Amino acid sequence: MLPIPIRTDRRQERRPWVNYALILANVFVFVVLQKTHSDTPEVRRYLLHPDNPQVLTCFTSMFMHAGGWHLLGNMLFLWVFGNAVNDSFGHLGYLAFYLAGGLAAAIAYIVVSGTAPVLGASGAISAVTGAFLVLFPRVRVTVLLIFFYIIPFEISSLVFLAMQFAWNVFQTLQAGEGGVAYAAHSGGYVFGIGAAAALLAVGLLPRDVYDLLSLVRTWRRRQGYRRMAAGGYDPFSGPSRLRRPRGQWAEPGTSPEAPAEPDSREAGLRGRISELHRRGDFGLAARGYLELIQLAPGAVLPLTEQLDVANYLMSAEQRAAAADAYERFLAHYGTYQYVGDIKLMLGLIYGRYLRQDDRAETYLAQAMSELLDESKRELARTELEKVRRRMGR
Repeated sequence: MLPIPIRTDRRQERRPWVNYALILANVFVFVVLQKTHSDTPEVRRYLLHPDNPQVLTCFTSMFMHAGGWHLLGNMLFLWVFGNAVNDSFGHLGYLAFYLAGGLAAAIAYIVVSGTAPVLGASGAISAVTGAFLVLFPRVRVTVLLIFFYIIPFEISSLVFLAMQFAWNVFQTLQAGEGGVAYAAHSGGYVFGIGAAAALLAVGLLPRDVYDLLSLVRTWRRRQGYRRMAAGGYDPFSGPSRLRRPRGQWAEPGTSPEAPAEPDSREAGLRGRISELHRRGDFGLAARGYLELIQLAPGAVLPLTEQLDVANYLMSAEQRAAAADAYERFLAHYGTYQYVGDIKLMLGLIYGRYLRQDDRAETYLAQAMSELLDESKRELARTELEKVRRRMGR
């Protein structure tokens, strides 16, 4: 089986000219220089020789390839994943990152397992894909699986690239290159993941609510929430207020914690959703919620349940359903302390995924005045500028 990535659903904001230039440079070197002077001393001296490494050959070797298929595979990965990374890093930053990734991969090959001369852009491209994994782990990748038939399917970049990374590390630990410089690939991935994470952490790359650091932070917060919920406290109301027992509805006008008493069938479904939520099974709770809004189109869950279900739907990439869940949350819990975060999320969903720039503009503009965190306000400001550029404003 051979999985081949062909595109992602990440929306570019500007042309990735440097990535285009790198692809053209690799093709030019192979077609014009290597093919013209094939297997000559002039060509071989530009390969990386581990027994006599030179700084120059660390860079020249990353623009050379062993054959047409080698070139095609590398350029496909660079096209699919490099465009978005170029967009995020900027042109000069991306060029410096690409070359540094290739250098790191060359050093890893020399130190770990390098014996034979090596060539190819794989190490630098591994650094690029490692950065993509950190910056865009929730982006969907369309992959063709070749197994007697060609089977197209979609997978998150986190899963696809993590599997690629694990495979290369496994092959490196086998200490058998077999004609493939797996150590260079692994070194490139480690550099790309580490460098991108560090640049995000210090603020040199624009943060995103779905970058890998944000997902880790969200996971840690969710674990903390579960521990608090297990102790009987409502984290949204402060530690001094005990959570209302499950199934008990608020008196009218006393709290926005729950909607009015539902009918018997709706009540049964709500009870099941609450139990699933209490157990932390957000996937089944979200499925029950989708059934509920089919049964009762105006239905809204209690505050914490509605928010967790909306967050789960977004993490599961059911973006239209997530937007609807957040919209319902705003309509019923408009006094929620962090309402700006909800509006930021809606602005991102409508602008990046649902292609509804007018609604994105409305929510992002509102979020900028309501967000409590400066980094989130900056994200809202950046996204709002992108939306308005697309709208010609």
